[in-house]
Amino acid sequence: GEQEQERLKRLMAEREAERQRNLREEEGLRLQVLQDMERSQMPAVQDQDGLLRKSIEHYTFADAEDKATIYIELDKDLFEGAAECVSDENIEVCTKDNEITIHLHRVPASKTLATLADWTLHISPLFHSVEVNETTWKIRKGKVSVTLKKRKKQEWRRLVKF
Repeated sequence: GEQEQERLKRLMAEREAERQRNLREEEGLRLQVLQDMERSQMPAVQDQDGLLRKSIEHYTFADAEDKATIYIELDKDLFEGAAECVSDENIEVCTKDNEITIHLHRVPASKTLATLADWTLHISPLFHSVEVNETTWKIRKGKVSVTLKKRKKQEWRRLVKF
């Protein structure tokens, strides 16, 4: 009777306390993601399907007469150790007439956080138009290089128009 009810109450209280502890822990981890900035100044944001999204803020660009190449050095531009997390399967490149989006799917959010994120570099508008279907990319020695074929042979002083 009463003893049994007391025992159940205590059990429920313990369960609730445990649940609260877990929530706090989860919240702590989430905050750690948001604070964990290393090279990346932008916090990770969570989209509707619960995946973290991070901006790729660092890259280099090389100009040639008929093409422009974007380089992302994974260990330097994302975080130390990123290179071993990225392979062909993670990379998706979408080119439009005057913009490009490079996605690195399912790569950890940071060096200290294993939570997977989608890292994105979006450049728009490009300095000039490109041939949409001629974009090529490869990953070698921890460096992703994406080559855009220019519609017209001309010098690009920079990658972004403005």
